[in-house]
Amino acid sequence: MIEQLTLVLATPIVKAILDKFYEGVGTKLGEKAVELLPEKVKQLGQLVWVKCLRGKPGTEEMLQQAANGSDQQQQRLAQYLHQVLETDVTLRQEAQKLAEEIHQVVQFEDVNARNVQQVFGGQGLQVNDPKSQVIQAGDNAKFYFGAQPND
Repeated sequence: MIEQLTLVLATPIVKAILDKFYEGVGTKLGEKAVELLPEKVKQLGQLVWVKCLRGKPGTEEMLQQAANGSDQQQQRLAQYLHQVLETDVTLRQEAQKLAEEIHQVVQFEDVNARNVQQVFGGQGLQVNDPKSQVIQAGDNAKFYFGAQPND
């Protein structure tokens, strides 16, 4: 019986979870997530394993086969996990939080642009003209270009 999930066994679970929350991107993201965030992948895999897969008949074999590349078993695993996540709100919230962290890092790694700015829960301003004025502002700053609107 599996107690501590390895990275190899956690990967199919994470692919299924990412597919659930970010439709159709689990396979692409799953491979990158293993490279970039192996600990988060193991953490999410272990969470799902402990809360809904461990001890259930046939789950170890299904997980082993999915980890070995069986598309059919990966689909079965995904279907089962999607059903469980629909009914177990607590597990869904915990899994979604970890999946969001994984998705965010993987998506950010895909960006190859210059001067990329990520703003979480706030406002961002970026000016790339070296001759422009420097503007520093605190929270709730308003910038008007042209006529000021009537508030």
